[in-house]
Amino acid sequence: MKNLDRKSAKSVWGVLATACGAISMLTATLGIPTAALAATPVFNCSAEGVIVEVSRLNNGKLRYSAYNIPTTLQRPDLVIDGGTVKRNQNGETVYRFRNQNYLYAAVKDSGYGRVLVYKNNRLIATKYCGDV
Repeated sequence: MKNLDRKSAKSVWGVLATACGAISMLTATLGIPTAALAATPVFNCSAEGVIVEVSRLNNGKLRYSAYNIPTTLQRPDLVIDGGTVKRNQNGETVYRFRNQNYLYAAVKDSGYGRVLVYKNNRLIATKYCGDV
């Protein structure tokens, strides 16, 4: 039994070492510092048809990630880096991300929050968090 435990422990460490090596090679190839990949979530929203997460990367930039439901949460369907954050007159925190002619706004309020989508400065969708 001890031999089996040691073998499985060695294989787990081997997988971790391989994964770390692959990440290091990928970040070196793309010129992305490894520390920039780490993120701290600042807003999460599970709404009808979508899961949205806004994170602050270690380099200070904001990232918007959206996963269409159903999802395995392995890879987001939409990622936008470089958003802005402001507090509006109602005391809500608004994270804004622009992607060509689309604007995504994640609003953290006293409730669950909401996500707004604009196309050409026209509101085309409102998703309320907690409506899953």
